Amino acid sequence: MWEVKLNEFHFAKFSCYRNKLLQIDCNADFGTIEAVEPDLKEIEKFAESAENSKVRADLWGDFVGWDNRRRGENGWLFNQLKNYSAKKVLDVAVGDGVDTIFLLKQGFEVNCNEFDSAFREKAKENVQREGLVIAPTVLDWRNLDEEYLPASQDAVICMGNSLTCLEGEDNQLLALGQFHRVLASGGVLLVDERNYQKILDNREAAIAGTLDSTGKYLYTGTNRVRARFISISDQLILIEYTHQGTARKAYYKVFPFKKGELETLLKEAGFSQITKFSDYEEGDNPDADFYQYVCVR
Repeated sequence: MWEVKLNEFHFAKFSCYRNKLLQIDCNADFGTIEAVEPDLKEIEKFAESAENSKVRADLWGDFVGWDNRRRGENGWLFNQLKNYSAKKVLDVAVGDGVDTIFLLKQGFEVNCNEFDSAFREKAKENVQREGLVIAPTVLDWRNLDEEYLPASQDAVICMGNSLTCLEGEDNQLLALGQFHRVLASGGVLLVDERNYQKILDNREAAIAGTLDSTGKYLYTGTNRVRARFISISDQLILIEYTHQGTARKAYYKVFPFKKGELETLLKEAGFSQITKFSDYEEGDNPDADFYQYVCVR
């Protein structure tokens, strides 16, 4: 994770620091070692590690709250795909499999992709438990054409606020261009984003944990996994997740869209017919928790 050259005492101290991020007890035999408070840069580094991804994948199902996610969207995902007569769907951000499994059970032909190895393995585990089969590709979104032919999909879904994992407008535009490329004419992209503008405009309240959020949409298991904003800037938001049962912690870096930015990128990527939803209701509500976009090729 970090490159470290330390003697035994300092190695033990470093290990306790690492374990503090993961909320693991440390009982080193080197006398009393003072707690080391992690700084933001070290947390950001850890957030990119395979170890962090493993913890996040393990607690993500509890944070999502699979059944409540479906109740919160009130049929939106299924209905949008049916509205556009989609049969073949590409889930480009399979995560722990929550949407892919749902769509497979509804009779859709689902291809899926997940770049993060921990989430990919978690999705396979969850799919197997349901008696289903997937063969996820392992592609950077900017290179989807390495596996998926042009006009080969009726629908592409990029849900769970996933697009903001990609840093920079140029990279986001390349990814959206690839989504557009693999869609058949008349095919539909379903993509969502958190209402970051509300968070950016109220960052002190967000850091303090007093910014209103319903907890009804997308990530509904807030009674089992507590999410806390650690740092908020216009360029980067850092979030800590703590499982209320195990006290395990994971971290997540996102690159927030400001108001109108995602819609602009969607148009630049070639989507001319775009419908915006606020918490699954058509329209633009500035107080919504999440926005969804239905984008026709």
